Amino acid sequence: MALMDFKTITKPDPPEVTVQAGTAPDGKLTLELVSLKLSDVAFLPASVAAVPVGVLSMLLSEPAASAVREFLTGQTLDVPLPQPLGTSFPVGDSEVKVRLDRPELGSHNGMLLISGTASVS
Repeated sequence: MALMDFKTITKPDPPEVTVQAGTAPDGKLTLELVSLKLSDVAFLPASVAAVPVGVLSMLLSEPAASAVREFLTGQTLDVPLPQPLGTSFPVGDSEVKVRLDRPELGSHNGMLLISGTASVS
């Protein structure tokens, strides 16, 4: 058990995140955090030793939420797509493998679309 324990509470719980997906020139999936709905981050004391620090943390909950929003909004992450994409699942005593060769990213009705040639074995 740690000397100072805290329970973290966010408003809303969980925070609402909007991410925009796209394709980088090298074929990676690019994710950008477009918006983060987070109005409060509270660190509630969960141990007696944490109470003095907990009072201070409650005063900083709204500024902390604002700092987190400002830091994360606009951040991007490139996710390499494995070549090929695939999965497998058991069917009776066998395993069925589904593979998507040369995945291409696109969109359909505002949603991320990953297409390619599927092979099943």
